Amino acid sequence: MFRYCCIFLAVHCVLGGNLIEVLKFNDASRLIQYATACGLADTILGGTYTIFAPTNAAFDALGTEQELLSDKTVLTAILLYHLTNKVIRKYDVQDEQTVESVAGMKLRLNKYSHNNAVTVEGAKISKFFYDLDASNGIVQVIDKVMIPPTGGITDLVSGNKDLSTLLSLFQKASIAGLIQSDPLTLFAPTNAAFSRLSANITSRLNSDNQLLIDVLEYHLVAHTEYSSGFYNRCSRITLLRSEYITLNVSDTGIVVNSNANVTKKDIPATNGIVHVIDHVLIPRKHRTTYFKLTKMLKYFGLLFVVGSVCCGNLVEVLQADGESKLIKYVTAAGLAPAILGGTYTIFAPTDAAFDAIGTEAELLKDTTALATILKYHVVKGTIPSSAAKNELQLETLAGAKIRFNIYSHNNAVTVEGSKITKFDLSASNGVVHVINKVMMPPTGDIVDLVLGNNDLSTLLTQVQNAGLVNALKGDALTVFAPTNAAFASLGPSLLAKLASNKDLLTEILEYHVVPHTEYSEGLYNRETLRTIDRHHDRIRIHTRSDGSVVVNSSKVTKADISATNGVVHVIDHVLIPFRYRLQFGFGK
Repeated sequence: MFRYCCIFLAVHCVLGGNLIEVLKFNDASRLIQYATACGLADTILGGTYTIFAPTNAAFDALGTEQELLSDKTVLTAILLYHLTNKVIRKYDVQDEQTVESVAGMKLRLNKYSHNNAVTVEGAKISKFFYDLDASNGIVQVIDKVMIPPTGGITDLVSGNKDLSTLLSLFQKASIAGLIQSDPLTLFAPTNAAFSRLSANITSRLNSDNQLLIDVLEYHLVAHTEYSSGFYNRCSRITLLRSEYITLNVSDTGIVVNSNANVTKKDIPATNGIVHVIDHVLIPRKHRTTYFKLTKMLKYFGLLFVVGSVCCGNLVEVLQADGESKLIKYVTAAGLAPAILGGTYTIFAPTDAAFDAIGTEAELLKDTTALATILKYHVVKGTIPSSAAKNELQLETLAGAKIRFNIYSHNNAVTVEGSKITKFDLSASNGVVHVINKVMMPPTGDIVDLVLGNNDLSTLLTQVQNAGLVNALKGDALTVFAPTNAAFASLGPSLLAKLASNKDLLTEILEYHVVPHTEYSEGLYNRETLRTIDRHHDRIRIHTRSDGSVVVNSSKVTKADISATNGVVHVIDHVLIPFRYRLQFGFGK
């Protein structure tokens, strides 16, 4: 908080200075240099403006000084595009608001609620340096130089030779006027993307006009979606009525619907934005046999393997799919005859999954314990993937139940948090689903788990003080469990306040509980989860490239501890509902 106050004071120490003086103080020396070189300094000083000021780094990313100053006419047009006579304050911006720039072209502003980002033509307004008041206007610092668009989306597509197939298909479908709508985002497949379609699909697109219209509309979103507004596993409704696309965002780039890479993003047009992609997107309702085949061959090449062993028994299917460690351990534990003598569903960990929990010598040291673990992976009868339902529980041969979870945002299906990577490997006496982790039978419910962990003793005491023990015995719960050290870091004053105010204690503890089972396979970046507190406050999830998870600002130090009634994730700070954060003086 002290850091933010320092920034606030530094920014406002130039209050009363003119726009040039404010720019000098806020990392905009390049902008001043280029404005002076183009003879615009007097213009800026002679009027009242909002200036969207690119940082020095933003100008450097565009080109060297020599390159930018080589054509001052073009540079002048770019600079004037960053000025408007309107007063624009960051948090007064309305989504899709447009204002006219001094260059005579409109600027589009967007707000993205999931991360509180505000953009102008896709350039993000700084979190810290915004609404910088001057005697003759306001400065908003932005992270990119904005280039005036050359026309609408139609102009952009028709002017790009690599999008000629897309243009011809819009014309063929008689919906070319659709891409003149405002606002609009187009995910534009290249000519090469269309050439990747099979001859069968291409033929169907050419002969079935409604199918062609559906496919094209599926590439359009009726909102301006710059990349600054994307987050991992977010979805966007398209113009094809209820059909949506899913975006996967990582350090390596943006992928649409798992296979279409965004090869060029944020190409501005006067009526929206274009992102170029390398595969054609197919609406879900048209992923019938002739569309599914290509995708299934890509993601489920195992179909060919399954076909070759479909009449084999469960052990033969496991051998054919490479689960040699499972077969070895089943044999060592004396379970092979039982598996061959009945009809079962096996959730089969890969060899790598077994290697992750111990060496062969370690696992074979106690064959009784090993047998219990292996039985926990076997269910009587044949359970196909089509029977899976979210929170469905099935009794295993070990006597304990396993829980299915289905996460729609990434189509993940888990069993006790282990992701099913291959489905429905048919055998003569059952079916195999391959999973990426070995499942360990839980030792009890969530309360039992907390009770048995010395590092969660403070949490247990607080739960008992709040009278929440029975609440944590409900089914399908996720608990983010602060350690003893996490509670100690609150300090004696706040701990005393919690001890004296049961309602407050209850609300804070309930803020750590989500009323459904959320294993880490189902968490995604910038996701929000509703808790069971009386206000149904939400916690925010951040997933990092290294696989770690942060809840609000608390790190998950141990994930996916299964209980009979849900899952526990241990965290290193106590979570505080937003309404109390300033009152308590911190932001966890």
